[in-house]
Amino acid sequence: MQEHLAEAGGIKAAYERFASDFQYGRYGEEVEKASLCAERLTEKLRRLVMESVAEPERQRDYRERLIRSHWITIGYEKGILRAELPFLLPHRKSKYTDYVYQPLFLAMEKWCGERGKEGLEVPAYKEAVVCFCHVYDKGKLEVRVRDHDNIEEKQVVDALGTFFLESDGGLYLDSYHTTVMGDGDWTEVFLMDKGLFGGWIKEFYGGNGVSKNGSFRTREKSTG
Repeated sequence: MQEHLAEAGGIKAAYERFASDFQYGRYGEEVEKASLCAERLTEKLRRLVMESVAEPERQRDYRERLIRSHWITIGYEKGILRAELPFLLPHRKSKYTDYVYQPLFLAMEKWCGERGKEGLEVPAYKEAVVCFCHVYDKGKLEVRVRDHDNIEEKQVVDALGTFFLESDGGLYLDSYHTTVMGDGDWTEVFLMDKGLFGGWIKEFYGGNGVSKNGSFRTREKSTG
């Protein structure tokens, strides 16, 4: 990890000197490699904690802190489930994507449990649409924006399927991707019945259909 970070530092210095998109691309690759090394280490430590802590109360406390540390929020309003992930989803060819699934799974498990205790609806969808909104920091280079077919969505769909979907097969679940600029990097995921999709997408773009002209996302807090 230190080697990748050192290489990234050298590449960044060269980029700032020559302002080359190629150099920025290499910088991103090295940072990603360093990040994946860190994520693998985190996953191993996470498993070690779960294996070494026998007391159920301590395990629950650890899960709570794990969810909070990732700043994942989940909300539900007017038949639409919304989850906000404070990071961009990984490339589909990434060798390591478990870091997305585990915190999201735990956050959804906790959210469903709390809703059940309060007697509130936990949505269940038979024929649904999952919508991914990839938000990129407007203050950074647009070269960072990836094609939608290069983004890994399986981990998110698997987590949604466990708690909210009858099936994630092609006959039951459609997917939609959009990219907009915002005041940071994050991912928003919306899950809804197919019949709600038309109205949702119109409202999402401010009544402009699917036009992205002037679209800009700002972070919002989940209402639960």
